[in-house]
Amino acid sequence: MADVKITNLKKAYGNVVVLEDINLHIADGEFAVLVGPSGCGKSTLLRSISGLEKVNGGTLEIGGTMANNLTPIERGVGMVFQSYALYPHMTVAENLGFGLKISGVSAADRAPRVQEVAEMLKLDQLLDRRPRALSGGQRQRVAIGRSLARQPKIFLFDEPLSNLDAALRVEMRVELSKLHQDLKSTMIYVTHDQVEAMTMADRIVVMDAGRIMQVGKPLELFNSPKNRFVAGFLGQPATNFLKVTHVAVEGDATRIHFAGGSVLFNGTPSTLDNAIELGLRPDSLFPVGEGAEVQTTVELAEQLGDETLLHTVLDSGEKLVVKLKGQHAYKPGDKAGFRSDISAPMLFNGSGDNLFSN
Repeated sequence: MADVKITNLKKAYGNVVVLEDINLHIADGEFAVLVGPSGCGKSTLLRSISGLEKVNGGTLEIGGTMANNLTPIERGVGMVFQSYALYPHMTVAENLGFGLKISGVSAADRAPRVQEVAEMLKLDQLLDRRPRALSGGQRQRVAIGRSLARQPKIFLFDEPLSNLDAALRVEMRVELSKLHQDLKSTMIYVTHDQVEAMTMADRIVVMDAGRIMQVGKPLELFNSPKNRFVAGFLGQPATNFLKVTHVAVEGDATRIHFAGGSVLFNGTPSTLDNAIELGLRPDSLFPVGEGAEVQTTVELAEQLGDETLLHTVLDSGEKLVVKLKGQHAYKPGDKAGFRSDISAPMLFNGSGDNLFSN
């Protein structure tokens, strides 16, 4: 196992800079998830760590050793790709042992290691099959096992579950989390799926446009996003952003006014200068008949069984999505009033900084 330390890393393709001033330390044994929208640079960062991409500046250390000029094998990394990258003419056993074979490990020494990995990943009954006879989840486990057999210092995963259906993704997500608990290895995982990031990570690295926006534990980022981008990226449905018309401090609380109502936060920010936008989570409102702080008109009600998503509009024309527990009988055109229940306030200035962020 090993830690990964990245300092002032830069990567460019010609004049196009895709990674700029990346500084990140991933501890030994940590499960770190790189997350962000398509094109944000997360896969390029992973490939730079692996040695598949040569960086243009900065330093990369793996286990305390400078790795900038080392090959992927010399870096001791195991990479699992989105496409599985299995050899179709080889059996499961041969695929699992291929990395050991090209490293010069004898057949006699490969066999027990392949068997151990196969049993760990529940592949021991499939060793004689070829990839075409496997399900998507089984193929992904073979791809993971091939890296695992080599006993790398760190594991790198590049969107490994994106080709699987929804139910299988959940199953594999649990299996990968258990694998990390068992191995206690350093794992760096790339995804655009925030659910994977929130449920699997020890720490999340949120990226946008080649830069790191924020690093922290999942609930830290969700409850106290540093900026508007992180607040909008984490959370389903996405955070509502409303233009602020007035801010008033009421004792130990802060009331934020907007066109269509107001909400009250416990606590006060360090400054109210240039407070222009409110971030409101869809699940932070609950319906009331009287004394409503927010008045809206329902445009669409989505019944999801255990919850109801209301797509509403304020008098200002701004959209407001509300997530309610249980089943609620709203129809398009209905007037709906809400009060707020907000434990983690979000108020943004003109630069997009959260004035309530720690």
